[in-house]
Formats: sequence, structure tokens, C-alpha cells
Amino acid sequence: MVLVGLGLLAVLLAVSVLGRDDAAVDSPLDPRNPGPDGARALARTLEDRGTDVVVVRGQQALLDERVDAATVVAVTGVEALGESTVRRLEEHAAPAAALVYAGPADVLATLAGGALEDLTAAPLAPATRPAGCPEPLVEDLVVRTRGGAGLVDEGAGTTTRCFAAAGGEGAAGLVRSGATWALATPASITNRHVLEDDGAALGLRLLGQGDRVVWYVPDAGDTDVSDGVRLGDLLPPWLVPGLWLVAASVLALVLVGGRRLGPLVREPLPVVVRAAEATHSRGRLYHRTGDRGHAAQVLVGATHDRLVDRLRLPADAPRAQVAAVVAARTGRDPREVEALLSPAPPARDSQLVELGRRLQDLEDEVRRA
Repeated sequence: MVLVGLGLLAVLLAVSVLGRDDAAVDSPLDPRNPGPDGARALARTLEDRGTDVVVVRGQQALLDERVDAATVVAVTGVEALGESTVRRLEEHAAPAAALVYAGPADVLATLAGGALEDLTAAPLAPATRPAGCPEPLVEDLVVRTRGGAGLVDEGAGTTTRCFAAAGGEGAAGLVRSGATWALATPASITNRHVLEDDGAALGLRLLGQGDRVVWYVPDAGDTDVSDGVRLGDLLPPWLVPGLWLVAASVLALVLVGGRRLGPLVREPLPVVVRAAEATHSRGRLYHRTGDRGHAAQVLVGATHDRLVDRLRLPADAPRAQVAAVVAARTGRDPREVEALLSPAPPARDSQLVELGRRLQDLEDEVRRA
């Protein structure tokens, strides 16, 4: 059974790996993703217009793919790029007609080792913006920015900035540096928004600059260890807010369930009371209250317990059984012993003293027998 299970697991893994390129994935801007955040509509439209679209996943697949002057290299899923990945990517894409990055501005601004190294992210308010730049490819287009962030050039100002705020100031939604383009408003080319404003035209023009598109989807395994991936990049985005929520819940529980400590209470230390002293004290209490019946029960109960222990009888043995065993042991009349172990309440102190004496004699006879 174990071998069969391992065989089925191997088959499933093989099908998953071999069929990965043909399967629709749910990553944002993925060319095979038919969901609202995917870019399958743009990829299909490029193919319908005669552009050959080749989707490669992982950098090794990209490096194995031919890139020439008629090729546009499109890169989505930029969150998985590292410095070494960008360097190898741009070296391989150097002969291409264009290299187009599409992704969030805050991620694009962190890409080091390439043409986008001097870019930083800045807030970009939602608005419908004309290109507003001397770039023939997009100068007549109007695109809606949906908030978030755009890109600002902190370098020597050699980039072309399009879809920026009025007057061309502040962050831009599209930046060009030589043959490298950075689209910081990727929602415009997603399946959800590609038909709004000039989103479709923007995507087709950027990726249609050649006869062929190599669409590169990076993989987390492409990044070298030397890139120093931060721990935060490997954690899910909901982890930190979740930890804050748990901490707040624990604090609220402590505040609600907590109790204020009162003042210290002094308690006397335990003292040792000798058995004889306790016996005399109880006797004086019984004498003071005149409760001869209770005192008689205490005397008979103590004798009963000692007899049971001496004769090795059960602790819950009835007095009739104890009386029978004592009578057999001492030769007394069983009725006399039972009457002694179940006496009537004494009316006078002398009767109580006499009862105690008779019980003591009975114990002595059992002990001697």
C-alpha cells in the first residue's frame, strides 16, 4: 500500500509539473489567469493580432528562450525578483525591442541591479490621467490610475515619465528608461479593467512593439541566496496584522478577567496541640455544657474504633458484630457487651464516669485475651 501511495503521489506531481504551463493560475497579471486580476485577455488579444506569445515560468526557462530585436520581454510577478535575477534578466533581454515590467510601484522601486535602480515609490491619487509625456507610443492615451503608488526618478532625470499628476509633477504611472518600461499602474491591463479608458491600447502598445512576446513569470526559486531575501518577504501578508489582533485580544482578556489585589491579611501560624490537652479541653467543654449524652457517645465511639483495630475487623463493622467477637474473645455475655457499646445517655456525672471505667476494663480484657 505504501508503494502504491508513493506511485500515485509521483504521478500527481508529474501531472502538476508537466501541466503547469497549460493550467490557469490565479497569480495577479499572470497571462494564463482568467480571473479579474489576471492578464489572460491581453495575452489572447496579442495572439489574435498575430503576436506570438511565449509564456516562460522560472528564469532558466527564460534563459533558454531566444530573444532578439523583434522580441518584447514582459515581466509580471515582480515580487519574486531579486538583484541577481534582475541582472541576469536584463543581460539576456539586452537585444530585445523592449523590456516591460508590470507590478506595484513599491515593488518596482526596490528592484536593484538594473535600469530601474534609481526609482522610488510615491503616492499616486486615483484620477483619469492623459499620458502628458513626449512619448509617441502612448502620448495620445488616457488611463485611469486607481490609487496606491507611482514611480519617481531619484537619479539624473534620464527617464521619461507618463501618466503623472497635472504639470508632470509627482509620481508617474509609467516610466521609461531606454528600452526598459515600468508600468506602476498594472490594474489598467488586468482582465477587470483592460476595457476601461485606454487600458487595452496601453497594454497592446507596450507589449506589441515586436512580433513576439516572451512573457516571463518569475519563480521564488530563481533568487540566489546571496540576494539576502528578508524574512518578511517569505511571510504571508496577513501574519503581522493577525499577530497584532491576537495580542490585542489577550490584553483585553487580561483586563477583563483581572482582579485587583486587596491588602495583605495577617494569619497566625499553625500551632501544635497535644492530644492530652485537646482531650481535657473537650472534656471541660462537655462538662460546662452538661452534654453527658454526647460525651458518652465520644467515649463509646473511641472504644469501638480501638476494638475494631485490635480485633482486625472492618472499620464499618456494626456494634452487634463487634460485641459478638469481643464476647467470644473474653468469655463475656454478648448481650452485656452490646449493651455496653450502645448505652443509654447517662443522667449524672457519676454514671458517665462509671461508663468510662467499664469501657476501659473491656478494652483491657480484650488486650489481655
